[in-house]
Amino acid sequence: MNEPAATNGQALPGRYYTDPTLFSAIKEGLLYKSWHFACHESQIPETGDYFAFSIMDQDVFVVRQKDSSLRCFYNVCQHRGHTLVEGAGRANLLVCPYHAWSYALDGRLRGAQGTKGQANFDRSRICLTEVRLDRFCGFVFANLDPEAEPMSEAFPGVESAVRALAPDIEERVYAGGHEVAESCNWLVAVENYNECYHCKMVHRTFSSGVIDPGSYDIQAFSEAAKCLHHTAKAQSGDTAWYDTSRSDYGSFFLWPLFSLQIYPSGLVNTYHWRPEGVGETTIHRGWYSKDGVIDDAMQRVIDLDRQTTFEEDLELVKRVQRGLASRGYRPSPLVINPEGGIDSEHSIDKLHEWLMEAIDG
Repeated sequence: MNEPAATNGQALPGRYYTDPTLFSAIKEGLLYKSWHFACHESQIPETGDYFAFSIMDQDVFVVRQKDSSLRCFYNVCQHRGHTLVEGAGRANLLVCPYHAWSYALDGRLRGAQGTKGQANFDRSRICLTEVRLDRFCGFVFANLDPEAEPMSEAFPGVESAVRALAPDIEERVYAGGHEVAESCNWLVAVENYNECYHCKMVHRTFSSGVIDPGSYDIQAFSEAAKCLHHTAKAQSGDTAWYDTSRSDYGSFFLWPLFSLQIYPSGLVNTYHWRPEGVGETTIHRGWYSKDGVIDDAMQRVIDLDRQTTFEEDLELVKRVQRGLASRGYRPSPLVINPEGGIDSEHSIDKLHEWLMEAIDG
């Protein structure tokens, strides 16, 4: 790649968001080697429970084993390549809907009709291809790189910081969520999430209902962890959406495609992005409660969030994606305040640094 090793505080050229060749290079150099959110452990509690999802053009699934452990496999039958499972469900055997080849929960081939006595058929040599799996505070992640470092090494110290803000994080249960197709490159969406320079202009309800905007900041969690840590005091005025008095706001963005967000008073929610193409991304918003039930207070926050901040961002990123393809776009310097704060884009510069490390490395 003949690209600059660093951005030097400049916004990236539009081709990083629009060029299919660059997108392919980013897939190979970064996205196929990153930790991707699969599901929450509470979504697959029993033996045989599975959850299928995609990492770009690669279909995979997580399945609960008989010993209660989790394993992850490519979602493809080893016979002639048909998808093995769809969505979420429970099974004692994983049976391909094409030719009925069946696999044990640990991936080993159990049955293949019509092969009994076939001289060149050794069932013991056939099994599903495994994918690296890890957990983070009750959330399940997969990585297509078999040599990937564990999440504790990729994001050292972050789990402890999450537990300090939400001590009961491991006890949370998936309560619900929604997903929407965004008409933009994944990096446009991630950049938008990781700066609040636009918040006072666009997200006035978030700034008055959840956080104290004067205290908002986003900093790299540490030199060792590719994590952006969002912090803010809780909004305590009459405009607050709910009782925010028990704790402040914190968000932990795990590069490149997941954020664990803890609203004031410990309201746990997630963002995760799934790139679908150079200009298409799916965003999923998840919510987690102590019993898996959405009470009236949480529902109010979900509704307000979706009607304001979430919808506002959908329109922003669509317009940005179109603008980045303009022949008139000339990247300008980022707005970087050495002291950080809401009116600074130093977090975007950090994202660009991490991107360059991946595709130049």
